[in-house]
Order: sequence, then C-alpha cells, then structure tokens
Amino acid sequence: KQWYQRRVRGTPDFCPTRTFYLFNVPIEKLRLKLLNTCYKAIFNLMAIRKEKLNDNARLVDKSLRADAAVLLAKQRGLSPDDLEDMLTSSEKKQLGSCMRIVKRLDLGEINILDSICALTHFGTSAVG
Repeated sequence: KQWYQRRVRGTPDFCPTRTFYLFNVPIEKLRLKLLNTCYKAIFNLMAIRKEKLNDNARLVDKSLRADAAVLLAKQRGLSPDDLEDMLTSSEKKQLGSCMRIVKRLDLGEINILDSICALTHFGTSAVG
C-alpha cells in the first residue's frame, strides 16, 4: 500500500462533516518504488534505442561513410556534389525517421536520469 488512512470520529454518529481523516504516506517506500520504476524505464529506453539502431545499422553505417567521404572531399578541395547522392531519398527519409526516434529516446533517458538524481539526492538529504 502506498498510503495509509485513519478515521477519527469527532462524535459518536457517522456524520462526514465531523469526521477527520489522518493520512500517512511512507516517503522512503514511495521513493524506492519510484527509483525502481525509473531504472526499469531507463532499461526499456536503452533496449528500444539499441533495437532501432540495429534495425537500421546498414543505413547508419552508409550515412557515416557518406559524411566522411564528403568531409574528406571538402578537405582536399574537391567538389562533394557527387558524393552527397550516396543515399537515396527513401533511405534519407528512413534514416531521418530513425534518428528522430533515437533523439526522443535520448531525451527521455536524460529526463529520467534527472529524476533518478533528484530521488537519490532526496533520499540522502532527507532528515529522519
């Protein structure tokens, strides 16, 4: 249970307006549960990102080779126009979609890591 409730009656009757409820939330237990959930979420995000990159590994490698070839041609003073067409438009579209998903997953990981840091700091700085 995440919280506990205790009913204190002000009078012997069951009138809700004269009844008080005392709530108790075990903060440490809740903090540990949130940390556990955050760790599971980080693992899931990392697994999804790895799967997306493995599914599109050929395109990612081809894109990296094309970028390196264009950079090398620019350094040598050659025209990189011929090299920029190493990826077809459908490959560029698929690679862009994959990279957008990977960026969103990375942002999700960063946000969850911030939460983990806050929860960890909260546990060490809380006065008991």
